[in-house]
Amino acid sequence: MDTKSVAVEENGGEIRRRNQALILQASAEEFAKYGFKGTSLQSIADKVSLPKANILYYFKSKTGLYKALLQDIVTMWNDGFAEEAASQPPNDVLAAYINKKMRYSREHPQASKIFAMEIIQGAPVIGEDIHLPMIEWSQKKITVIQAWVEQGLIRPVQPMYLLYLIWGATQFYADFDTEIGLLQGKSLTEQEFDEARQFIVDMVLRGIAVENN
Repeated sequence: MDTKSVAVEENGGEIRRRNQALILQASAEEFAKYGFKGTSLQSIADKVSLPKANILYYFKSKTGLYKALLQDIVTMWNDGFAEEAASQPPNDVLAAYINKKMRYSREHPQASKIFAMEIIQGAPVIGEDIHLPMIEWSQKKITVIQAWVEQGLIRPVQPMYLLYLIWGATQFYADFDTEIGLLQGKSLTEQEFDEARQFIVDMVLRGIAVENN
């Protein structure tokens, strides 16, 4: 391949990445506002001033676009802490996990809300794609938490309850940011958000701490 061909290919790849990013951003706004059924590909195409055919070329269908939008958050949830975390300090592992989820909720609130709406509705679109992976992921995390308990590193807890607590507390700041704004009269500043993040970390770590006799 000559230099000119390489330049053309690289330029085409950059255009593709830019268009896909624009489409995903616009789709996040539309899906968050109107839901999966209420959103049309044409409305997204109009929003980014691209032909509807471009969206179909990149994502195949509305379902394909919807799944691509949610892939990041599903991956983030699944990443969490790996099985080797069983041999690492639980405070460090859980603090890092909470910080990551809180930061994601801050930077991607629309994706978080779309995911929450999908789950609340029974995961009609992505259920088949995430059902088994989420079960597998949860089981791995349960194994890690149970190992910490058996090693005496944290007090005895029901692993799934601990995960539910972390998920609920961290997701709240994305899924219910409107409620926060109503109660406080404004959105959280970066400093207030950091204080909220640290509060969750502190409460979780205090809750699992081994009591000193």
